[in-house]
Amino acid sequence: MLNTIYLDYNATAPMRPDVQDLMTPLLGQPLNASSVHAYGREGKRLIDTARRQVAALTGADANNVIFNSGATEGGNTVLKHFSAQKVAVSAMDHPSVRQARQDAILLPVTPGGEIDLNTAEALIKDHKPALVSCQAVNSETGIIQPIAKLSQIARANGAYFHSDAVQAAGRIPLNMMELGLDFLTLSAHKIGGPQGVGALVLGLCGETPTLLDGGGQEKKARAGTENVAGIAGFGLAAELALADLSAATLDARQALRDDMEAQIQAIIPNVNIYGRDQDARRVYNTSFFSVPGASSQTLLMAFDLEGICVSNGSACSSGTVQPSATLKAMGASDEDAMAALRVSIGWNTTQADIDAFLEALKKITARL
Repeated sequence: MLNTIYLDYNATAPMRPDVQDLMTPLLGQPLNASSVHAYGREGKRLIDTARRQVAALTGADANNVIFNSGATEGGNTVLKHFSAQKVAVSAMDHPSVRQARQDAILLPVTPGGEIDLNTAEALIKDHKPALVSCQAVNSETGIIQPIAKLSQIARANGAYFHSDAVQAAGRIPLNMMELGLDFLTLSAHKIGGPQGVGALVLGLCGETPTLLDGGGQEKKARAGTENVAGIAGFGLAAELALADLSAATLDARQALRDDMEAQIQAIIPNVNIYGRDQDARRVYNTSFFSVPGASSQTLLMAFDLEGICVSNGSACSSGTVQPSATLKAMGASDEDAMAALRVSIGWNTTQADIDAFLEALKKITARL
């Protein structure tokens, strides 16, 4: 194991010990849920349990949970289901959504990091897309998006609504009916489950997007033998993420983040902490800021040498350091977008981790 301090939960969260304990004995078992023998029945039982656990996290019907490889597959499944029709997506949405339909209508963002509802409504009325898509929580800034209002706009104009909720799960309550969602996508590894497992959760729209054909798995909605151990781990992680929504847990973690940001401000007086400085609603765990006069690449390398794992934003660019697409959509300068750093905390973050990060920040900025 690496002797590092991990502060990059928005990229992937460490697996929770209870999840690992559940999965380990399952990995060597021939649990094919399509088989009718004892192993097959046990596999089906584990998947059905996980289906109920994920449904509880999202306020959905368990019958509408379709397991897959993650939110990237889920987003592609939904966007490509409407390949013959117009779609509209948030200009700062995850690349797996934006790049799934590069001809999509882009819904602009306010300088405060939220979807511009007035302009979005005008674009939706004008272009009449069949689908509108927007992240529930932005993966870089942690800003909570007004998806309930946007879904109302979409529905009023005859469009279905999809939301990538990977950064929202376990950080804010999710209820598909209340939010007006037709499709919701999740990844297990964002909430302390295994990598390579996720879900597409359906609302009551009557549409079932499919991407993979050739088998009867997942109610014929996603062909391929299920990863039973991974799905079981995902289910338990979803149950634990739901428990994380207790007021005590949320308050404690937000206090940890807020105190860290106050100390970042003391170290870098002219720092711009996105979302906080715009008075936007944010999830408790994310701090995204620009260090004037620095570059993300230099900062990431410096922190790595100090044994601290942080990020410059989305983790889905094959390890490359690129200007933040979210900050560009918010109207930030190239200089600020190339100087951004994201710290994201989670279930295993301690005060000692934050203290070590702040000490490293002092050293690094002093050199700069």
